[in-house]
Amino acid sequence: MKWEDCTTYMGPWDVMSSHLIQRDAPPPGLSSFTRIRLGWITEDQVILVKPGEEKQVTLVPLAKGGNPLVVKIPLKGSLYYLLENRQLIGYDRLIPDAGLLILRVDPEAMEGSGTVRIMDADPGSPRFAHATFLPDKGKRSCFLDKQNNIAVIPIKMQGEDLEIRVTTPERALQR
Repeated sequence: MKWEDCTTYMGPWDVMSSHLIQRDAPPPGLSSFTRIRLGWITEDQVILVKPGEEKQVTLVPLAKGGNPLVVKIPLKGSLYYLLENRQLIGYDRLIPDAGLLILRVDPEAMEGSGTVRIMDADPGSPRFAHATFLPDKGKRSCFLDKQNNIAVIPIKMQGEDLEIRVTTPERALQR
């Protein structure tokens, strides 16, 4: 297996995966997954949305801090999604893209073998260069998981904040 095929590789989206993006520059920031594990994101900074529910949320940039920082969507068993707004600020100023990053977390997976996986908005781009979902970006403007009855739509940017809608695939396709 090549390193770019590894499902735990988060590349430039978490310092725990990639310590260097650009020579003589700081490393990338931490993902919401890593921040939660370190206790740096508290429960009041996380919005819970269950599959089948519809909720509109404005996420502040992860690197900036504040409320809310993350949307958590529980799946079957212990699996879940984390939705985070990554912008080119602070430690994230060198990430390859800005917008909604979606992580699929399997806490039961052995460490280093698939615990966190990026839901890449553009799998054809190398090293997650266009991994984020963005308003009005064609295929990158909606995340669909029909099996779990989830759709996530980035609606609009409000400065650095990102307004998103979590809904069902059926409702998302009607819009």
